[in-house]
Amino acid sequence: MLRLHTQPYHHNGIELAGASAKLALVCEGGGQRGIFTAGVLDAFMADSFDPFQLFIGSSAGAQNISSFVCHSPGYAREVIMDYTTRSDFFRPLHFARGGDLVDLDWYFEVLRHQLPLDVAGGRLRLGQRELLFCSTRARDYQACYFHPDSTDWLLGLKASSAIPLFYRKGVEWQGERYLDGGVADAIPVREAWRRGAGVIVVIRTQPAAQRINLSWLHRLESLAGKERIGELLGIIRAHQHCCHDACRFIEQPPDSINVLEIAPPVPLQSRVLGSGRQQLEQDYQLGFRCGQQFLLKYGEKIT
Repeated sequence: MLRLHTQPYHHNGIELAGASAKLALVCEGGGQRGIFTAGVLDAFMADSFDPFQLFIGSSAGAQNISSFVCHSPGYAREVIMDYTTRSDFFRPLHFARGGDLVDLDWYFEVLRHQLPLDVAGGRLRLGQRELLFCSTRARDYQACYFHPDSTDWLLGLKASSAIPLFYRKGVEWQGERYLDGGVADAIPVREAWRRGAGVIVVIRTQPAAQRINLSWLHRLESLAGKERIGELLGIIRAHQHCCHDACRFIEQPPDSINVLEIAPPVPLQSRVLGSGRQQLEQDYQLGFRCGQQFLLKYGEKIT
């Protein structure tokens, strides 16, 4: 599903906030639902479409943007399909016994040693453009944005992906503890605007009109118990607030900017965690088709 939310000012058929306005790519998180984003970005790479000056992603969105910036078609699909479905990563029995639901340490060791991204090539491709991974400072649930030049690239990704409760210790960096970026800024469109974006292409992992559904929390409560769920309340409130704020921003953007939204037309088959390969493949193909549709409609207008 493609939607254009627009305010007045025109340039090459797409409305911009002046000649100096940046074109930003923003990717929502969503765990394994990020396979949809992987499909969209693989369609972009297949068409050599990369006019962006600013990249911001949260959690799975940050990982997808990394694959795109490093120009690694198929990489994010392989990581999600082949590695997040393994028992080494997703461990519900371990979680039921009091451990973490996901082994993020194992996962990032795989990304560092067995399936490394071409980070050096990614830095060259970036040039003067800006890449940011959104994370959440644990002590006050404030959004923080890691730049790969200021810290280890994979450390920034790990800090953006440390889902609370599922990976409870978070990520330590410079005396602070960081959690998943989806807590404080799941869809960082407002941050893109603050950094000068005049056109924002945002890739969602939920249908555009869909709001947060907390039915998963009740299922989790039966597995983890009320005491462990209690620690999530502040995190959930922060997540709800940031998602509602981002959706309002997308639907009613400030004057002189455009938001181009790519979202699944129906709820994805994939879940945040615990999805099957067939579900993931179906959502990847849907994302690829949506990426192609975007390029047909807007590709030449914003390059």
